[in-house]
Amino acid sequence: MLKYKVFLLLLLIGYNYVSAQKLVRYDLYVRDTVINLTGRKVRAYAVNNQIPMPELHFTEGDTAEVYIHNELNTETSIHWHGLILPNEQDGVPYLTTAPIKPKTTHVYKFPIVQNGTYWYHSHTKLQEQNGMYGAFIIHKREELAIPEFTLLLSDWTDMKPFEVHRRLHMANDWSAIKKATVQKGAVQSYGDAIKEGYFKTKFINEWKRMLAMDVSDVYYDKFLTNGKSEIAFPTTKGEKKIRLRIINGSASTSFWLKYAGGKMDVIASDGSDVVPVPVDRMIIGVSETYDLIVTVPDDSTAYEFIATSEDRIRSTSTWI
Repeated sequence: MLKYKVFLLLLLIGYNYVSAQKLVRYDLYVRDTVINLTGRKVRAYAVNNQIPMPELHFTEGDTAEVYIHNELNTETSIHWHGLILPNEQDGVPYLTTAPIKPKTTHVYKFPIVQNGTYWYHSHTKLQEQNGMYGAFIIHKREELAIPEFTLLLSDWTDMKPFEVHRRLHMANDWSAIKKATVQKGAVQSYGDAIKEGYFKTKFINEWKRMLAMDVSDVYYDKFLTNGKSEIAFPTTKGEKKIRLRIINGSASTSFWLKYAGGKMDVIASDGSDVVPVPVDRMIIGVSETYDLIVTVPDDSTAYEFIATSEDRIRSTSTWI
């Protein structure tokens, strides 16, 4: 009788383990495209005909199976940023994983052993800056029973990424001069420094060859949330609290975050839960992720969740 009970217990445990495992498959098609965000058509990379790449969803305990169909005439790759997985599945070409050659398909397959807010992107040349970035969301088996929305922040320039890279190596003032056309004071002269009482600081920075906008070197034409300058969260009546999964998928921009509807409760950082911290505003660096809880005031007003670039040049908004 005891052996029979032990057998039933092991059978039940095995059934629960197997039933918890779910194979989740995505097919991602990488293609050349043309995009127009500023009134000018430029080349970019689209995955499944969209920028950013599709938002991938899993539950802790799943097995991910992602087919990358490279329809480009050049190689590509996908790196799973922040995920715990076998080294050969990491996706950094020529280091952990072979590059995905043109006109071929590569399969990534790995267990999902964590939960939280992450993202994925190309690790080949500068393809990420041209559109190859996306959200990677892993849900807990028992998730918070409130609506949630992913906000993937990014920066965009019509300039070819390799030209941006070349100008950064030259350390010229092109970006600072462009910023001056948007915001007064972006280029700081000696006269401005003397007027504000910072002549010594200006002189020392010049001696160090530090540019006036050294904290944010690149001029960007647009800042985007989920690929657009402005988006609206589709709320319905009765929803008071919302979980926002914030991902900074930019190439080089840090963003200040602020919500017009009140304080934000930080509940997770880079995929890990934290003791909730209420904040009025906060900064999110490149590649960082935060999960926030915000309250929707009980009226018909749309409240702005705004992400402003650290240099204060431009912003991108979500209306809640």
